Amino acid sequence: MNIRKCDLCPRKCGVNREKGETGRCGGGNNVKIAWYGKHFGEEPVISGTAGPASAKASARQGSGTIFFCHCNLKCVFCQNWQISWGGGSEADEGCKGYEGGEVVRIMMELQQQGAGNINLVSPTVWSYWLKDILIEAKKEGLTIPIIWNSNGYEEVGVLRELKGLIDIYLPDYKYDDEELAIKYSSALNYPVVARKAILEMQRQAGDLVLDNNRLAKKGLIVRHLILPGQMKNTIKCLKFIRSISPDIHLSLMSQYNPLYKAKDFPEINRTLTKEEYERVLRDVGDLGFSNGWIQEFGKAVKCFSPDFRKEKPFNH
Repeated sequence: MNIRKCDLCPRKCGVNREKGETGRCGGGNNVKIAWYGKHFGEEPVISGTAGPASAKASARQGSGTIFFCHCNLKCVFCQNWQISWGGGSEADEGCKGYEGGEVVRIMMELQQQGAGNINLVSPTVWSYWLKDILIEAKKEGLTIPIIWNSNGYEEVGVLRELKGLIDIYLPDYKYDDEELAIKYSSALNYPVVARKAILEMQRQAGDLVLDNNRLAKKGLIVRHLILPGQMKNTIKCLKFIRSISPDIHLSLMSQYNPLYKAKDFPEINRTLTKEEYERVLRDVGDLGFSNGWIQEFGKAVKCFSPDFRKEKPFNH
């Protein structure tokens, strides 16, 4: 990982982030965080809502989530656009810089609060700093699983440098159609790059393993967000995800909400229809997925649209 000629993501902007220069992601040399706390909106085995109703299990409910600012994708429909796009006061709300030691303290605080894991959301552009932060946190006594919650647009070489530090990989596989990846996320070669990255994650972490309280302990979960009108893309994405492993865990999301710049793209400036949702369910069945989660139709759209201008961005 080279921050003097930044190569932390597939864009390889080559800027000198050590001197504070910023590339496409908007990240400089100071780790920025928008919000951290116990979050209950993830998959049940991440949030801790899948286990037995025991005192021990309930004490571990909540994912110790850290929402990092800036992102190497530029998704026009991003639900976290306030903190991910950067480059202006409107799209950089609530972002605060932290030194490495402060991030370690945040992780330790979340563990002390009983979080079941440390969930790093959009960590890719901060991977150089996070490697040292995670090493130090483990020295300080961090024992709960670490989750790499990313968009899938990752450099395999960077992932290999993180080997042994990440317990659970939680990537998106957004597009199997490069034209859509370029149109909606300005992501050249997304399908090829993301496939290689996800296969490296599987190689490192393997299939998902749960502890006695049905909390994720290690392994891979692959997410896919269904985009309205893009059923062919979803089917292709599902076929790749199914090919990773006979026991792969799929997290299929129906929560799409036309936020931010989606209004400029009429074909995705709407939520899913019931017919689209049911078609995807049939595809999941036909492909023989046996593990994972499917969001219920129409239940998640508003809940998963955070407002980072508020002290509590999520409606839970």
